Order: sequence, then C-alpha cells, then structure tokens
Amino acid sequence: MKPQFADAFERLRELVVALAALLFFALLLSVLQYWRLQDRQLEDLRIQADIVAQTVSAALVFDSRSDAGESLAALQQSPAILHARLLKGDGAVFTQFSRSPAEASWLHAAAGTATVQVPVMADGRRVGMLAVEASRLPVWDGLVQFLAAAVAILLATAGLAWWMSKRLRVQIKEVERRTRYLARFDALTDLPNRDHMRGLLERLLLQQGRATLLILDLDDFKQINDQHRHAAGDAVLQAVGQRLRLLSRPGDQIARLSADEFAMLLVPAMDDEALRTHVAHLQAELTQPVLHDGHWLHLHISSGGVSLPAHASDPSEALRSADAALRHAKQTGKDSFQLFTPEIGEALRQRLALEQDMRDGLGQDQFCLFYQPQYDAQRRIQGLEALARWRHPERGWVAPVEFIPVAENSGLIVELGLVLLAVLRRDLDGLRAQGLTCPPVAVNLSWEQCRKPLHRERFLQQLKTLRLGPGEVEFELTESAGFEDIDKPDSFVFTLQGLGYGLAIDDFGTGYSSLAYLRRIRCRKLKIDRLFVHGLSASADSRTLVESMVRVAHAMRMVVVAEGVELPADEAALIAMGCDLMQGFGFCKPLAPQQMAELLGAAQA
Repeated sequence: MKPQFADAFERLRELVVALAALLFFALLLSVLQYWRLQDRQLEDLRIQADIVAQTVSAALVFDSRSDAGESLAALQQSPAILHARLLKGDGAVFTQFSRSPAEASWLHAAAGTATVQVPVMADGRRVGMLAVEASRLPVWDGLVQFLAAAVAILLATAGLAWWMSKRLRVQIKEVERRTRYLARFDALTDLPNRDHMRGLLERLLLQQGRATLLILDLDDFKQINDQHRHAAGDAVLQAVGQRLRLLSRPGDQIARLSADEFAMLLVPAMDDEALRTHVAHLQAELTQPVLHDGHWLHLHISSGGVSLPAHASDPSEALRSADAALRHAKQTGKDSFQLFTPEIGEALRQRLALEQDMRDGLGQDQFCLFYQPQYDAQRRIQGLEALARWRHPERGWVAPVEFIPVAENSGLIVELGLVLLAVLRRDLDGLRAQGLTCPPVAVNLSWEQCRKPLHRERFLQQLKTLRLGPGEVEFELTESAGFEDIDKPDSFVFTLQGLGYGLAIDDFGTGYSSLAYLRRIRCRKLKIDRLFVHGLSASADSRTLVESMVRVAHAMRMVVVAEGVELPADEAALIAMGCDLMQGFGFCKPLAPQQMAELLGAAQA
C-alpha cells in the first residue's frame, strides 16, 4: 500500500472510530434523558390529577355529574392527556373525559401512554379514584430535541477536534520534516552533515568506487569568533559553504562535518598531480576575504585528503584518515595540504593505541603529579605548579607533549582532569600529615575540560567533593586555547572567579589576542612564556618585550610569573624588571611528591 493511501485509510479509520464513539455517548445520554423526561411527565401528571381530585370530591359526594364533568374538562388544557375517569368508591365510572379522535392523532398512540391514579378524599376518607391517561409524545419530542442538540454539540466538538488535530498533524509533519532535515543537513550552511557524508562514503565503498575524500579546516576560526563575535563566524561559515557549492564538480559531494570543518568527496578520483592542482584552486577561492559588518575577514584553510578505497575500507576509517592527513598538514603551517600516506596511517594507529592505553591507565592509577616551585626574588617558594605525568607499565614515562594533545583531541582530558584533582588532594593530605604547609598549587585548565555544561558540573562537583578550596588550588588558563565563553554571563571563567579561585593566564605572548585577554579576564597572575624568557639578558628585543609585559601586568594589578628561567643572568634581569615570581630549571626541576615534601621541609625548617 502506497504511503499516501495508507495515511488516508488511517485517517478514515480514526474518523469512523471517533464517530462511533460519539454516537455511543449520544445514545447513552439519550437513554438517561428519556428516563428523566418520563419521570418528570409522571410527576407533572400526578400533580395535575391531585389538583383535579381535590375539586371533584364535593361533586362526587353530592352526586353532581355536571360539576364533576366541568372539573375534568380542565384537563383538556394539557394536550398530552387523552383520557380521565372519575370512579366511585365501588369502582363504577361516575364521569369521564376523552379527547376527540381528531385531537388524538396516531402519533399519540404510537408514542405510548402513561397512567396515574390518585384517590379522591372527603373528610379524611376516600370517596373515589381519579385515573388519568396521557400520551408519551411530549417525552419523545423532548428526547428528539435533546438528541438533536447533543448530536449538534458533539458534531461541533468533533469538527473542532478534527480541525485542531488537522493543524496538529500539519505541525507534527512539519516537525518531522524539520527533524529529518536536521538529521541529514546543517541548519546554518544548509549543507549535508557528517551523518549524510558517512552514508555517501558507505555506499561508495560498498560499490568499490574510486574517489578522494577531502577535509577542509578553517585555520584560526576561533580568532574570528573572538575578535568579531559569533555572527561574523556564522557569516564566514555560510560564505565557505556557498563557495564550496559553486566549486563542486558534477558528481562531487560536500558536507559540513563540525564547527569549522567541511568535507568534499571528489568523484571520480584524480591522480596526485591533478588533485594538488585542484586543491590549490579550492584553497585560493575559499580563502578570499569575507566582508561582514564593514570588516574584511581574512581566511586560511588547511586540508587533508585520503584516496578511496586504497587507504580506507569503511566510512569511519576514511574520516579518521583524512583527519589525520589534515592534522599533519596543519603542523606545516596555514593553507597547507597533505594527502594520506602509510606513514601517516602508522602515526594514526600509534595515536589510537596511545588513546586506548590512556583509557585503561585512567582507571589503573597510572597518572600522577610532579610539582615545580615558583620563587620570589629572595628565592623563597611562593607557589607550585602541578604538572601531569604518566607512567605506563610497558611504555614507561610518557611525555606530556605526547599524551596531553591525545587527551584533548579524544575528550579524555575531562576524565584526566578529574583524576588529577583527586591525586592533588591525596598529595596535599600527605604533606599536611607530615606537618608541612603547602603554598597554593596551580593546575592547568583546558577549555575542553569545561566546554560542555555536564563537564563543568562534574568539575565543580569534584572540587566540592575533594574539598579543594581557593586557598589550596588556583587554575592556569592557556591563552592559545581560547576560552570561547568568557563574554557570557555564565562563563566558567567567571564562575571560578565568583567561587574565589585565583586564575592565571599561562603562556602569555604566544596566543592570538594577548591584550584582549588581559582586558577581558582580570586574572591574579600572568605567566610569561619561556620563549621570551630564555636568553633575554642577551637580547635587547626580548628585554623590551618582557619589560613591557611586566609593566602592563602590574598596571592591571597582576602578579607576574616568568617561566623557563635557567640562566643566572636571566634571573637577574627579571628581578631588575620587577618580575614577582620565577620558575624553571635554574631554580628547580619538577619534583615527585616525596621530593617536594623534602624541599618544603628544608625550607620550613
């Protein structure tokens, strides 16, 4: 059965069921109304008979048939009354009244009759009986009127319900259509989404078709959102989507995979040289500036590609491989392109294996914290920075530069952050048990740890559960990470500040909007990246930059921390500039908890 016929049949069935239900209720109400009308007629008839019986008692006692007849004639005023008989005490008919055949139509006979008998009393004794017979036609008339009114009301209600249900069906269909659309298409750019692209890849690979999957990523898209607000970012995404449509060849398919990632399935596949020429043309066209609100927004796009089915056998592998090629391209700079190779595939497999090991290690107590002290100009310990460390039972010590990016890209950074907070609580309790006072510990906070509301709630709950208060821990925000919600009233940054936790801007000078950060986030500390600190004593440019940073931070009442201090000359130069705190191998390497306890013990002895 075709869908439209099935829908029509279903609607007809619903209508029949609804009408049957309405008819049933109408009949039920009619039965109840019939009994009510019948009882009321009998009651009215009895009242009339009582009145007449009181008036004919004297006529019956004095044997006056004429007076009794006049009294019975009063019953003629009621058109339903057909017969009335006045009986003596012995049951003999004294007088009677009957409506003429012309007045008593066949309808009266067809409707049936109702009879009441009332005694005729005189001086407290019964002297006769009055019997009155009436047609039930008024009952049926009233019932027909009631049924007509009930059916009219029910039909009006049914019509209104049908009209409203029709509107509701239209709305439901529109919602279903919109839901189906959103399940396959991106609402902002009107392009197919990731699921749609996965379906295309699945069909292509099943048919053993040859193609090239490209993933194109907007470089520094967060910077556009940060400097020009999200409306500008939306305008850029819409412009890129429109340009991709215009640049697509017959047979090509395009999609928006995520916030700033697009995909293009090139069918048929090209050889390497033609592919690189085509990608260069795509990038040249896609990176044309976009005019928004009077500003020209400059774009940069990196891309990665994978040949199908040579390097992927399913949609997930195809997307992972193209994404791995894209990551490799972004490492070489903006506006780069990389085609997937076996070497990249091996690196991808190693990354996935490392990710799986991380998942296992998070539940096996393989992660710990090392601590690097922060010193003032008198070389007194004024703070600590907690640094994540991973000791794998087979890999040994895994460098943070290896596992932190994997944790952030896979989302494991959320669980890692919660685990490390528990480790910090344990280490602080260990120091306290030894009678040692620990200065505030700085913990790095990634945007991925608090990007989603659920992640924020879990993070705050962990702080509450572990009783890690503002006096024990502070958080460092990596400037280059780009905390995207700092302009919102419910920003997580402002939430932490409202709870009293101190914040520091980490790696200052390496991000894309350093001065904007200082203006928008009033942090307690500013940490100058080691890139500017190492060798500053021998570089006039470095001295000028660092001195400017110190002055700006102090003007905003921020404590300045210099990272990566290794040389005595650099230490002396920083002290001369007024730098508040310093950390680096020139003072102390990161220490395990027990080593940190020994250092604090010696300092507090």
